[in-house]
Amino acid sequence: MPLTSVHRWKILTDHLGLYTIKKLSDTLWEARISSVKAVRYQISSIHDALITLAIETQKTDVKVSHEATTLAEQLKDFNFIVSLVVWYDILFHINIVSKSLQSTDTDLGKCTELLGKCCTFLEEYRNTGFKSAILTAKELAEELEIEPVFKATTRIRYVKRQAGETARDEPIASPEKIIEIEFFNCLLDTTLISVNERFEQLNEYSEYWSFLYNIKQIPEKPDLVKFCGDLQLKLTIDSKSDIDGCILCDELISLKSLLPDQNVATPVFVLNFIKDRNLQELYPNIWIAMRILLIIPVTVASGERSFSKLKLI
Repeated sequence: MPLTSVHRWKILTDHLGLYTIKKLSDTLWEARISSVKAVRYQISSIHDALITLAIETQKTDVKVSHEATTLAEQLKDFNFIVSLVVWYDILFHINIVSKSLQSTDTDLGKCTELLGKCCTFLEEYRNTGFKSAILTAKELAEELEIEPVFKATTRIRYVKRQAGETARDEPIASPEKIIEIEFFNCLLDTTLISVNERFEQLNEYSEYWSFLYNIKQIPEKPDLVKFCGDLQLKLTIDSKSDIDGCILCDELISLKSLLPDQNVATPVFVLNFIKDRNLQELYPNIWIAMRILLIIPVTVASGERSFSKLKLI
């Protein structure tokens, strides 16, 4: 009698530890890293579970037995193991940034800083990550009791020469080099482009809004006047602006003296302070500017759910 899906799932869970196998999500970074992490840290256990399933179904369900055997063999492909490690390393760092961006106390300043650090990590990983991924993959290969050898490819790859060089392009003979060029480098380049685009967009916003991140540390009045004037221009459409830059400057200086004696006065804190004391009419420009600042989406991208600070206010 063929094994039911419940019995097949029990075989898998009996072999696994902390992490459950999950379907790859098209929307959430956290779900993506969870899917990869389960395989990354339990690859030998998953392999054993597949072999067990193949053995127990070889007489009752040939199709399931064959699929389990095939998957088990694919897990022992060193090319796959290296790609698994690389994907996990990248998704792990991106997920940290993604989760941080969705924190209730995150503002544009923190977002910009986090994305900047993420770009730095990816650039460094682009230069050194492939070698470190191979070292980690060798440890996983040892768990699976296989040789850490890249599979050869039958297709010929060529290295492009610089302009002016007349010799014929040399083919890439090393399977390891092919994986590095066609998988690792392409993946990192694509990821860097995506993260850099977000960083540049947020950095552009941050240039206009950064002086409002902490009212307790607003700049001296000459600089503050310029920041407020620039923000007024940014919020001007058809000669009409949401705020008056000169009045905003005076309001910030006044409100700073009323705030509690603490080092940080975030936009959320300032809005709550004004609302709780019914000071909206006294500080209308701050009230408007802070609300606009907090409804600027901090993460909007395909493959990831949009998140806006609007729900905080």
